[in-house]
Amino acid sequence: MKAIRDKIKKLRYPYYVYREIMKKKEERSVLWKDAVRQFDKGTAKHGSLREYKRALYRHRFLYEEYNAYKLWDLDKEKWNDFISEREIQCIYRKLVQVNVGKCFTDKVKELNVFKEFVHRKWLDPNSVPFETFKEFVKSTECIAKPRGGRQGRNVFLIKKSDDLNLNELYKFCCKNCFLIEEYLRACKEIEEFHPNSLNSVRVLTISKGDKVELLDAEFRMGVHDNVVDNAHQGGILASIDLMTGILARNGVDLLGNEYAIHPDSGKFIKGFAIPHWNDIVRVCKEAATIVPETVFAGWDVCVLQNGEIELIEVNAFPGVTGLQASSQRGIKPRLRETGERVLGINPLKLISVWSKSYVKYERKYGCYF
Repeated sequence: MKAIRDKIKKLRYPYYVYREIMKKKEERSVLWKDAVRQFDKGTAKHGSLREYKRALYRHRFLYEEYNAYKLWDLDKEKWNDFISEREIQCIYRKLVQVNVGKCFTDKVKELNVFKEFVHRKWLDPNSVPFETFKEFVKSTECIAKPRGGRQGRNVFLIKKSDDLNLNELYKFCCKNCFLIEEYLRACKEIEEFHPNSLNSVRVLTISKGDKVELLDAEFRMGVHDNVVDNAHQGGILASIDLMTGILARNGVDLLGNEYAIHPDSGKFIKGFAIPHWNDIVRVCKEAATIVPETVFAGWDVCVLQNGEIELIEVNAFPGVTGLQASSQRGIKPRLRETGERVLGINPLKLISVWSKSYVKYERKYGCYF
């Protein structure tokens, strides 16, 4: 550590660069050790440790991203088209305002702000008495989710037939800030993929005022007994052609597996046309203009059985792993072009300043951070 500190001082970098380098060095050390464990256990089915080291230290890819993008199958030049989650978060921190982030990470605020696109019933147990909660839960099947949850974690289904202690459930939801929502059913064509989950569409937009453009979109399907379709809960993703709404490729998961048909229903994935695609695009673009400060947003929507487009939730800091994995192409070129056209800047230039410093340091001294 002292040797690294002395070398940095010779380059006369400001203290914040040194601090960031040390912080990232420690972070990468943890990620590297985790990858080594995966390879030692034999859970890593593809690639090599040496190749992943390059992906981590030069491109900031997590082991999950290395698998999802099938980097072992790609030329090293194409790696540059993929943006890592670490890099996209750098861009978000520079462009997404604090008030927008707070609004989009609180599901109650979300539902109130975008209420014209929300048709389902819902309630916040912390703001209603027990009798109201009891009546709501007994009247319909419900989904319980954390008010500030992400990636489909801790979401569970409450059935009317379940023999539950509603008083205990009410206390649990109040204590852990859970939200209760009406259980939705997708239209027949979409529900056929996996009836247990909603099978939603994720649309990524970039906007400035009234100017909104789509960056990418994916179709998400649940598997087995899961009630959620999130990729981090084992779901399957398929890339959507933005012009036609047709699934352009086979489905994939974040482990790098590819699916020509859904493993549970046997329904073919590639070539399926998302119903009411033009309405989905319209709803996402209209919703993006409600909060003028919105720059990036990930819109989770679904097509209901009556043909209405339902907004499930909004993400101010949407992940891009699923979007890039489902299309097997990086979004950096599109992010650069769309950013310059909509925002008037190249978002890629907002990635951490210190990254150029460690590359220069690496070339001079032949070591990684």
